[in-house]
Amino acid sequence: MLAAPIPENDIARLYALRSANCAYAPREERFDRITRTAKRLLQVPMALISIVEQDEQWFRSVQGLEVAHTPRDISFCGHLVAFSRPFFVPDTWRDPNFSDNPLVIGPPGIRSYLGWPLEIAAGVTVGALCVMDTMPRTYGAEDFEALSDLAHMTETELKVNVLSSLQNRLLMRLSALQRKGALDPLTGCWNIRGFRELLALGFNDARVNGTDLAVCHLHVNNLQAVTAANSSSQDVVMQLLAQVLRQRLPLQGALARLGSQDFCALVPCVSPLLLEQELSRLTSPNATVDLPGSKLRLEISLSVQVAWLTEMGPAATPEGLWAFALAATKV
Repeated sequence: MLAAPIPENDIARLYALRSANCAYAPREERFDRITRTAKRLLQVPMALISIVEQDEQWFRSVQGLEVAHTPRDISFCGHLVAFSRPFFVPDTWRDPNFSDNPLVIGPPGIRSYLGWPLEIAAGVTVGALCVMDTMPRTYGAEDFEALSDLAHMTETELKVNVLSSLQNRLLMRLSALQRKGALDPLTGCWNIRGFRELLALGFNDARVNGTDLAVCHLHVNNLQAVTAANSSSQDVVMQLLAQVLRQRLPLQGALARLGSQDFCALVPCVSPLLLEQELSRLTSPNATVDLPGSKLRLEISLSVQVAWLTEMGPAATPEGLWAFALAATKV
C-alpha cells in the first residue's frame, strides 16, 4: 500500500485549518446539503467532505458511511492534499498503489474514488470533497464540472463561520482533542460532554442578557420496529435522522445526541413568543428519512418535550436544565 505522503507545507496547512475551525466542529446542514447533492448528481453510494488533520481525515459531512474519521496514512484524500489537485482512481483493484489499502480490502470496500481539493487560501488545501463507489467508475466532463462546482461552494462555506456565537465560544475554549471528544462520532452532533458545557454557557448568557432559552428533548419511539421491518441498521437511521433534525434546527440552535435513541437541542432566543415560532418545525412529532440505495422511506415517530428557561423561574439552574435534558434519555 502506498501511504499518503505529507506535503512540505503541512505545519502551516494545519495551522490554517485549525485557525479556521475546519475540523472537529459539529456538522451543519449547509455541508450536508452539498454532500447529498454530490451523491445524487454522480449517482454514488458515498460522498463526503474530508478535512485532513495531522493523523486522520475527519468528516465535516458524510453520506453513506457510519464513521467520523479514518487514519490519514490510508486515506485517499491524504494523497489529494499532498499534491493539491483533483485525484481520480477509477478502479482500486487494478491500481497497485491502492489494491491492498485497508479501505479497499475491508469496509467500506472502496472500488473507485474521485476527489476535488478544498482550499481556504491560495495553496492551502485543507481537505477534499469526494465521491466513492463500490464498483469501478468512469465519469464524463459534466461529472467533473459538477464536482468542481460543488467543491467551490464548499470552499466558500468553509471560509465563513455561521455557527452560533454560543457554539463558537465553546469551540474556542477547547483544544482540538477536546473538541473531538465533545462530538458524537456517528451523527457529528454534540455528545453529552459537549452539550452539558454548551448548556451552561447558554444559561449564563440568558441570565446576563435577559433572554430566553429552550431545551428540546426528542426521543425516537419506533427505532427497533422500523429497522427490523426494513432490515436496516439503527446507526444508519440515526445518522439520517440527525440530518433531518439539522434541517429543522433554528439557525442559532445546537443539536446533541444524548443516547442511542435520543437527541436534544438547545435554542437561545430573545423572547418566548419568537422562540415558540422557531421551534415549530423542530418539534414536529414525525420525521421521514430515505434509506440510501433504495426507494424506502422510513417514518420516524418522535416524543418531544420542551422546557423554557423563563417558565422555570428565577430559581432555575443549569443543573435543572441538564436534569430535564436527561430525564427521558435512554443512555
